[in-house]
Amino acid sequence: MDRIYLFHGFMGTAQSHFAQQISIWQDAFEVIPMDLPGHGSNPLDAPRPYFSSALSWIMDVIAVHGRGHLVGLSLGASLAIHVAVKNPGLCQSIVLTGYSPFIPDELEPLMRQQYEQFQRIERENPQVVHEFLTLHGTRWKNTLMAVLDDMTFHYPRVDDQAVKNLRVPTLVLNGSQEAYERHAASYLADIGNPLLQVGLIPGAGHVANRQKPAIYNTVVQDFWASLPVMD
Repeated sequence: MDRIYLFHGFMGTAQSHFAQQISIWQDAFEVIPMDLPGHGSNPLDAPRPYFSSALSWIMDVIAVHGRGHLVGLSLGASLAIHVAVKNPGLCQSIVLTGYSPFIPDELEPLMRQQYEQFQRIERENPQVVHEFLTLHGTRWKNTLMAVLDDMTFHYPRVDDQAVKNLRVPTLVLNGSQEAYERHAASYLADIGNPLLQVGLIPGAGHVANRQKPAIYNTVVQDFWASLPVMD
């Protein structure tokens, strides 16, 4: 039975971001929903620097449980592709959604504006704070700032050569309604790695697997079915 690791996005959990995949896949696969450090049920608090520490933790966990298909959303997608770059032997395949290998220059001011808005979230959006508190407990703000600092000021880019050298079957499946993610999918396709496939889900945005789960699940399962059978 193939193994699937699920890596959620920023301030989510595996269950909150992948509920509509877990329920479909759990009968046919060994599904391992992974709450990232500082999130959900993970007992580890958010480290600093966040991304590199979370990446090391993920690789350690996979090394214990065994290689599998890595499925990531947003932050989780960045982590999944970096696992594939650093240790391809841990990956049967990777599926990336809500993903771009870089932040376009024109979006950097928006990222900084978003960073400043999150600094004021307790005053301006108490409903979201309540959700974060429910999901992550009192450590929610430490988690939020640790991840934001890295993803705003030290975005984990993947350069063209790294994409070209990827030796892991890869599916990038973004939503059609996010302009920069449409561009990212096209950009990645043009790099020309034969192991990399890209697609856009019509009518979906950044969290396409949640917004159009039936389409997403079908495309991902077809992708897996097309892969060579591994011993």
